Amino acid sequence: METRTQETFTEAKPIVLTLSLVLAAIVVLVMSWQLPEIKFWVYFFVYGLIDFGFILAMILGIRTKNKLVIVFSIIANSIFFVALSSFIFLLLLGHGISEL
Repeated sequence: METRTQETFTEAKPIVLTLSLVLAAIVVLVMSWQLPEIKFWVYFFVYGLIDFGFILAMILGIRTKNKLVIVFSIIANSIFFVALSSFIFLLLLGHGISEL
């Protein structure tokens, strides 16, 4: 019984990590609207860490034995990684244009 519970938790870890990273990105976005006096580079590094977390979640998902978790991990984390990387690029572009 212990082995099955531990195996289920190991298979669910990438999905939970992906969902928590999406929630963290939304919280940071809302926090940036509410607290505009925080420096730009703080948000840049936090989004960078969240972006790295999507890569980690994808690796954890690929290492599981459940095919559904593998497919979900590859598709969801790829989409979120590309979207957040594009958002970071646009943030850097906007910061460079404004020259603050």
